[in-house]
Amino acid sequence: MKNIVETHERVKDFDWSFSYNDKPKRYPTRYKIPPKTKDPFRHLIRDYCSMEQEKDDRQYGAMSDVIARSGMPGKASERWMEIMKLVLPITCFGEYAAMKSCGQLIDTVDNAELRQGYLAQTIDEVRHVNQQAHLARYFAKHAPDPQGFSQGFKLRSRTIQARAGQGALSGFFNADPIEGAINLQVVTETAYTNPLFVAVTEIAAANGDETTPTVFLSVQSDEARHMANGYSTLAAVVSNPDNLEHLEKDFDRAFWRQHNFLDPFLGAVYDYFQENRSSSYLEKWEEWIADDWAGAYIAKLEPFGLKAPRWFDSARANMPWVGHTAMMLIAAAWPMMFWRFDPMTERDFEWFEKKYPGWYNHFGGFWEDYARIADPKEGMIPMQLFDKLPPLCNTCHMPCALPRPDIATLRVRMINDKKLAFCSEACEHIFREEPHRYLGNPTLFEEFDGVDMADFIEQGGFLREDGKTLIAQPTLKWDKPWTVDDIRALKIELRDPLRDLPVDEVEVAA
Repeated sequence: MKNIVETHERVKDFDWSFSYNDKPKRYPTRYKIPPKTKDPFRHLIRDYCSMEQEKDDRQYGAMSDVIARSGMPGKASERWMEIMKLVLPITCFGEYAAMKSCGQLIDTVDNAELRQGYLAQTIDEVRHVNQQAHLARYFAKHAPDPQGFSQGFKLRSRTIQARAGQGALSGFFNADPIEGAINLQVVTETAYTNPLFVAVTEIAAANGDETTPTVFLSVQSDEARHMANGYSTLAAVVSNPDNLEHLEKDFDRAFWRQHNFLDPFLGAVYDYFQENRSSSYLEKWEEWIADDWAGAYIAKLEPFGLKAPRWFDSARANMPWVGHTAMMLIAAAWPMMFWRFDPMTERDFEWFEKKYPGWYNHFGGFWEDYARIADPKEGMIPMQLFDKLPPLCNTCHMPCALPRPDIATLRVRMINDKKLAFCSEACEHIFREEPHRYLGNPTLFEEFDGVDMADFIEQGGFLREDGKTLIAQPTLKWDKPWTVDDIRALKIELRDPLRDLPVDEVEVAA
């Protein structure tokens, strides 16, 4: 057999276009992609499939044999295991969105080298969906509290943070396919898969969860190829100066949309669900996002016309607080979630103050009150501690309290007779570029405005098998579990906070 380079070149010769019929443009792009570039991995699909099959055999074999027989999921920290009920439905949706993105790229990009890489990545993403869905099913069978693992995929669209995640990760496929590749390969996979699949496995292992690393590290071993796909796509894009105007706008939008969900989400997961603590999410962000991605990867592309994201400095300035704010608001509405929470302790307080100086002044009082009212007989949930709740952003669907409630950058606009809330200048700018992409997607508060919280819980499927006890609980203890009757007694109406806010500006959009 000839060497791999020659063989790869021969395979590409079989790529052709039909002369007797025009190719349908199902996913049009405004970018001009040259017909010849480089596939840095020189994929041969037959060899690739053999390699991936061997990886899957090792992963699934370990889960069904050693890990299951030793009862590892039951020995892991309960605090940590609870947040995996949220992590897996979100990451699995991201893998599904990535699969759709790569399918669009194969259809759209007329370049054999790039399509070869996209094909291998499509297969990867299908595998990742199955791997992470299998992990959720595995935990539903083996975790100490299976409730939440079995319902997470159904309930994710009814929780604020997972709904925001679906909105951000849908950027992989709901626009120009090249813009989708920028969201997926250039931003999310190159910048954020290390904090997700590597840092999370570090926490999991430190907290007794050996199953998640088995899956996540297998997934991350594929991400290097996906990062290379992103770099190859970028190289093809910047080779034509006509693309640069579109590229910079799409890149700015992609970074902010992914940052504004992923960083608050990962900050909450990383900092609040560790029991055996190590580094903070902020430390990981500075290493992997600021230094490695922005400082090295993106900086090397500046001579070709791609600059650092427009709102990168704003994102960096917000990083010390966004995870804490997100976690506080999630915990405040704990009955509307599908996992159990573990109140913060004095030991946690000390760690937070060490890693985030000033944390106690802004968030310590909330967590003290949270622990005080965890018992149903107190007749109160943390949401009622706030004089008013923040509205949800009409662009990103995150609460308009970021980066921290006292320095939030909320803005309320009346555009074409519709009142809208934006959490930041960036989200408002992105909305105004293409308002049609966001107007048809109501926030959770808009959709359930006026609904009794107990009805939301009961009708939405947030109850355990007895039809009475909530899946979510404010503590890990089972001596005094909350029921839907406890929530109904509070008479809490889900009211869209945007209703009561004054409008900053009124205008008629063009």
